[in-house]
Amino acid sequence: MGLLVLLGVGLFAQYLMDARVSKVEVEGYERASEVSIRHLADIREGERLLSLELDHVVASVKQHPWVAEVSIERDFPDTVRVRVEEHKPALLLADRGLYFVSEQGEVFVRARGAGIDFPLLTGLSATLIDGQPMVAQRIIDDALNVLASVKVSSALDTVELSEIRFDEQLGFSLYLRNHSQIHLGFRSPKDQMARLEQMIRKGLDLGTRHEVDMDIANMAIATPLSG
Repeated sequence: MGLLVLLGVGLFAQYLMDARVSKVEVEGYERASEVSIRHLADIREGERLLSLELDHVVASVKQHPWVAEVSIERDFPDTVRVRVEEHKPALLLADRGLYFVSEQGEVFVRARGAGIDFPLLTGLSATLIDGQPMVAQRIIDDALNVLASVKVSSALDTVELSEIRFDEQLGFSLYLRNHSQIHLGFRSPKDQMARLEQMIRKGLDLGTRHEVDMDIANMAIATPLSG
């Protein structure tokens, strides 16, 4: 009996050693292409499954700018399955061109062509981004917090939001597609959006162009804009 067990183990080990790649399956991509992911993975047909350096493949595939996370598994007898998780863009950053910013605040790729209908973050100078990257990152993170506060508020629909502008002296402002301006300053965006909800309940109509200055303690001023 023991001999049969040993023989079975030996045959199974040989089966694993002889298993070779004949298929590579890629899952989870949308902005990245299957061709680009397979190119970066560089898994060759006929390569031994057990010889694959999985960590190397993962690191290589993560070089694709749209890829945030990668997992890979061997599926015996002949398949390698690569699963990718792409960055989810939340903002566009204006910095000598337009760049996608992920929901985690990572600036990950230049924005080109279609699929760029996201609020634009402006006001970060090239000097600030290059010379004080930690400060620039904090501003980007705070802009995402502003966006999150807009999303959960009933005051605005995010489709109305065109731009989040940062000013080193004045803080954050929202610019709507109808050219209304809402100045939040450096105050809590969650609290500012709650105040804006109150103003709307009291009759403020942001369907018409207004400049709303909320960076004033205990009050806010809404001024209609002509034109």
